[in-house]
Amino acid sequence: MMKRSVILIIALVFCLTGSAYATYDIILISDCDAPGTNPDGNHADDALVEWLESLGYTVDTSGMGKAYQENNNPFDDPAKVGALESAGLVIVSHMTNSGGYDDDRKAWNELNNPLLLCSGHLTSGGSDQKWGWTTGGSSDAEKTVTDIDVVDLHPFIPTTPSLFDWSQAPTSGEAPKGVYLPNSSEEIVAGGVVVATLDGQPMLIDYAAGTDFDAGNSGAEYGVAGGRRAFLGHWGYDVELYYGEGDPRNGPASWGDFITDDYKALMAQTIAEMIPEPATIVMLGLGGLALLRRRR
Repeated sequence: MMKRSVILIIALVFCLTGSAYATYDIILISDCDAPGTNPDGNHADDALVEWLESLGYTVDTSGMGKAYQENNNPFDDPAKVGALESAGLVIVSHMTNSGGYDDDRKAWNELNNPLLLCSGHLTSGGSDQKWGWTTGGSSDAEKTVTDIDVVDLHPFIPTTPSLFDWSQAPTSGEAPKGVYLPNSSEEIVAGGVVVATLDGQPMLIDYAAGTDFDAGNSGAEYGVAGGRRAFLGHWGYDVELYYGEGDPRNGPASWGDFITDDYKALMAQTIAEMIPEPATIVMLGLGGLALLRRRR
């Protein structure tokens, strides 16, 4: 019995000193340039990187700058595939051109690690032939809507959030776009759970590993989810904000604009549920030790 305890302790120490800290990181897939690169480039996702790092995550930004668009053949590059497979979580930003990622739909869906998608464009299936997380298309929820409706009591939901604050948004010029979401909950592929809606459209969806994205879709191979998948919508920040001539707030939009602390809490909770914190591993290990001790 002592030998079994020693083995479990060694395994626990290995998790804490080795693989846990090496693999509980995030790779961000984005068409935006990575922080610190290309001074004149698109840096709308710099705020997302900064926020993730503020939560204690290490963010691999090698997936930014269009590096994983299909014309760069990412799944033929062992280094890029290795970066994806070693990440604790893959986050696909809203700032991704859906037409640049759809030919690799099966490879994305069949990654073995969890993936959080923030682009409503890529959820589409059927004749749209994006990633096939739904059997239909997508459309904008009006930007006047701020609150979600919780459909399913779920660990992703830390509270009943008011996700957006449009009160400071410009109403003329290039005003913010709405939130691009799947059209309706009836079009979610079987195996997915609609957790919350915004303006009647799915805002947060949880898909179990093993979900068959070919079910209900035709005309393309979508594959089977190799790990847990989730969709969390975000507003369309691919715009230049115009508040009026001379207003100092004019300029490119950013991930953090017009979202509330509730939105950030919801996203943080979703991420934490998809990749357990190292502290969770500690508790599991200690629980195992206690069980062994009771059996002695």
